[in-house]
Amino acid sequence: MQLIDFWRNLPGQWKFERVFSDQSIQVGSLHVVKETNSVYKGQEQGIYKVSQQTFFRNYKYSWEVDFLNIYGENPKQGYGLLHTLSNASRVHTHICKQDFYQFELLKTDLTSWGSVITITGPRKDLKLTTVYKRSGDDLLQ
Repeated sequence: MQLIDFWRNLPGQWKFERVFSDQSIQVGSLHVVKETNSVYKGQEQGIYKVSQQTFFRNYKYSWEVDFLNIYGENPKQGYGLLHTLSNASRVHTHICKQDFYQFELLKTDLTSWGSVITITGPRKDLKLTTVYKRSGDDLLQ
């Protein structure tokens, strides 16, 4: 699937499971809505399975001339660019506070997609693998 098609299919409700390299697991949902013609707004929320601690994060996804930009919200600083992807490269790397982050967008289709985030460095050393599946109600549309 081309990246533009993935982006166009992104609005709606997604369920996900995220497995960390230490085997801890998050489960939850990502709800994505259109904000403008080129920007979608998403909110992820869920729980850590073992501790039952809840979490949430807001995202923005923008499409700009063959590039998908993913922004994450920091409550104190607003939205900051996390990843830039293209059809040529569905992998994005950057350094944050001395740690090296690599984001990879995996298989994408109309009903599922996935990502892997690998973080290495002096402060963190972990891998997060997330699988998103379209929620049942969205399959009926």
